[in-house]
Amino acid sequence: MIYYFSDPGAVQATAVGGKAATLAQLYQAGYPVPPGFVVPAAAFKDGRLPEAQWPNVLAQAATLRQRDGRSRLAVRSSALSEDSAYASYAGEYETVLNVASGAEIRQAVEAVYQSQFQPRVQTYSEAVGGRSAQEAAGRPSEIAVIVQQMVPAELAGVLFTADPVTGSYSHMVGNFVRGLGEQLVSGEADGEAFTLERPSGRYDGPPELRPYARSLYKFATRLADTLHGPQDIEWAVAAGKLWL
Repeated sequence: MIYYFSDPGAVQATAVGGKAATLAQLYQAGYPVPPGFVVPAAAFKDGRLPEAQWPNVLAQAATLRQRDGRSRLAVRSSALSEDSAYASYAGEYETVLNVASGAEIRQAVEAVYQSQFQPRVQTYSEAVGGRSAQEAAGRPSEIAVIVQQMVPAELAGVLFTADPVTGSYSHMVGNFVRGLGEQLVSGEADGEAFTLERPSGRYDGPPELRPYARSLYKFATRLADTLHGPQDIEWAVAAGKLWL
């Protein structure tokens, strides 16, 4: 009941949700996506992950940490109704960062799964017309949980490959913060603004990001082609490397 990003089944959004399926698709295509695995929606029963599933989840998490010098992990949501072409649930579901021990992993997976029942999620879902038949009947929605290697970001941000206000394709628009990007996507910080002009990729923004601007532009342009439309991209820089 676990899909690694490298598994063929991990790209099936009906099993793992849109976010996980996209991460797996990009990982398999060679983009710089931190490795991870997904606990699919079908693994959860009656609002919980059965006890029989936990040994495998904890073993896979330990293996993932050991792949990179016992790195810490990030635990994230991937719901079927999340981040469609018509709605963005950024900051609505829980994300748990810097997870290390088995007890922390278990607590994080449960917290992310249970976050679908928070009032803010239900209110937003109703506002955008995203309620599923299951939600309307008072049953759990389809939500999977991602366990992924944590990127100890020095810079992190978002990039829109089309201007989110005007819809213009003449430039890409982004924001970034120093440190982890969760403070930006959750709305805790506004971040520094920057633009990437098309088709030159010319960067206009704070100097810290300039060394990575060309790579970010190339990845973003390729991503929009790979996924057949404008994208909202989360990215981070750690130890001189750009991650998506």
